Amino acid sequence: MGHTVRLRGEFWPQDHWGRVTNAAIRREQISQPALEAADEAVDMALERYGDGLHSVYLSGPAARGRPGGAAFFILLRLGAMTGPTRNKENWEHALAAQLRRRHPRVGRIAVAVFDWKDVFTTDSAFSPARFRLAVNSVCVAGRNMARMLAPQRIDAAAMNGDILGFRQRMLNASTRLGAAKAPDRVRAAAMDAGHAVLSAAFALVMEREQIYTEDLDLRRDLFTLNHPQRAADLAEAYQMATRPSADAMKSLAFIERTCRWLAPMSDGWLNANNPQRADRLKA
Repeated sequence: MGHTVRLRGEFWPQDHWGRVTNAAIRREQISQPALEAADEAVDMALERYGDGLHSVYLSGPAARGRPGGAAFFILLRLGAMTGPTRNKENWEHALAAQLRRRHPRVGRIAVAVFDWKDVFTTDSAFSPARFRLAVNSVCVAGRNMARMLAPQRIDAAAMNGDILGFRQRMLNASTRLGAAKAPDRVRAAAMDAGHAVLSAAFALVMEREQIYTEDLDLRRDLFTLNHPQRAADLAEAYQMATRPSADAMKSLAFIERTCRWLAPMSDGWLNANNPQRADRLKA
């Protein structure tokens, strides 16, 4: 009888200057379930944005041929973004939910729409969108911008988004858990909370470690290496992100416990590096 071997995470490749390079595989190597989900995401993006659509990228574990989910980044042409931001966010969530239902084999799915200016900033500010496109993405439709996306530095600007967004992501998860009735919606909100914890925790130590990964087990282990007293807390966050509970009260209790210790750590980093709580720091 064989034994199940857990798939271990990997560190991203870096160039001679320590900058993070793209870890994604070629389009023809992507698994069929992820490609089918990508084709549907492209169709929905074309239906919504038409000529305003520039390209669609696959990111997340699926972009590296690994299980664990996918992210679809939809890039619009310059000036194509129209309507209130809230409508865009609602559409992102609705498309992600549709893709999860229709392509369950892919796993966790997220969708984000970027305007051209979100990626190519004009004020020398760090671009979270450009970072994600440059470190783990493969073009599945439209123009491939790989040559325009330089290797990314590991610095405070790259860390800021996950740390600054921690409180809001946990609040959003709590709100969804309070309203969720179906077990799958409870698990989805709990999973998002687990990911938020692992992302913020890793961001707090990323600049010190000067290595990058999006694999959850390594994010957990690197934070624990720096803060061994939090090993049990990170183990719980990893459990929530990979095998989330269908018990809303249990998940809400996890969020409350985690915020009591991680929110002060996040605030301490922000006070030292981003006291104005700016969405983007200078690159």
